[in-house]
Amino acid sequence: MSRELEQWLLEERREGFKEGFKEEYKKGLEEGENRVAALFKRMKADGRLQDFSDALKDKNAREKLYKEYGIE
Repeated sequence: MSRELEQWLLEERREGFKEGFKEEYKKGLEEGENRVAALFKRMKADGRLQDFSDALKDKNAREKLYKEYGIE
């Protein structure tokens, strides 16, 4: 295989990796936003304003609430 072809293939792999990473990153952000929105909607409906405040400040509190509400 020629050096130019090897270089081209390497660049194509890098570009493919970058594009895949960008897509998965965007997908992960969207899923995270949807998860938070679902939690906060449920908490608002239940009138849990103090828990809402705690969840904004503390990741562990959020995780506990996700489990409580069955939000994956």
